[in-house]
Amino acid sequence: MAIEFTRKYLKEKPVARPDVSVVVTNWNGRELLQACLQSIYDKTTDIRTEIIVVDDASTDGSAELVRSKFPDVKLVLNQTNLGFARANNRGIEPATGRYVLLLNSDTVLLNNAIKILADFLDSHPDAAVCGGCLKNKDLSTQISYGSFPTFFQALVDALFLNDLFPRAGLPNRGAFPPESAVGPRKVDFIIGADMLIRKEIIDQLGLFDEQFQAYCEEVDFCYRIRQEKRGKAYLVPSAHIVHLCGMSYSKLGERQIQLLYSGYVKFLRKHHGNLYALATRILYAWHHFVKFCVRCVSWLLSSGELKNVKKRSVFNAWYTVWYSVFPDAEPAPRS
Repeated sequence: MAIEFTRKYLKEKPVARPDVSVVVTNWNGRELLQACLQSIYDKTTDIRTEIIVVDDASTDGSAELVRSKFPDVKLVLNQTNLGFARANNRGIEPATGRYVLLLNSDTVLLNNAIKILADFLDSHPDAAVCGGCLKNKDLSTQISYGSFPTFFQALVDALFLNDLFPRAGLPNRGAFPPESAVGPRKVDFIIGADMLIRKEIIDQLGLFDEQFQAYCEEVDFCYRIRQEKRGKAYLVPSAHIVHLCGMSYSKLGERQIQLLYSGYVKFLRKHHGNLYALATRILYAWHHFVKFCVRCVSWLLSSGELKNVKKRSVFNAWYTVWYSVFPDAEPAPRS
């Protein structure tokens, strides 16, 4: 790992400690990274920030982009691809802010979200972590928080209770902020695409457990905060951020699903034991087996271009069943 401090940064030491250290990890997402960084500069006002980009062994010129277009950014260069959790941990090392914002490279700030989130932590001493309202490219609301994976939550999934009673407030692994949401709400965990964390919490507990390669690391982190009674996690809906839904990892297809469900199982095994994890993932498998059957019927009844789209959804449902039962299996090789 190498850390570059630009010539300007070395000559012009900050007058005061930054309020927020923004850590952005990047892997072969040059254009997305540029849009993310530009939105930070364009939308962030009235708060002291530093930006740290962790480039996870990209080969698309991402590091050169940062050097040329964003010379004030601290650049951390990983010599090999470490994965999301380890890359974020490396980005914490040079951070000097009171708070640390973990921000995906496939995000774009829509408003002064960094200040909104920092002001919230300033005024809520019980809060250890907070995050904003994530939105899709068309500005529709996206999953922004969730409930911890548990046997009861898996049972809710298996019985499709959230589909039948969407307003009952039952546990949900991934939840959408209500359209009417204005004020903050306490949640189990914040989606890791935008997490503002008190630096003192990281100093006490560490950041991500590196056994989580790409998913569930934020779930585990928020769970540890709760277990250690270090504070609460909050959704702050007034902070608006576009999240392009894991554009880098979405290229992986089956591998993405395998990483997600192996993350769930690692979390369950770590905090509840092997037997609990087995029972819970059987419920997940049943939930997605039912979806698989429904999607098969829908695919068989469709035609034209829609049939190809539905075929992909059938495969994804089957992959989810498979990796719920066999989370440690590797994706099938492509011929």
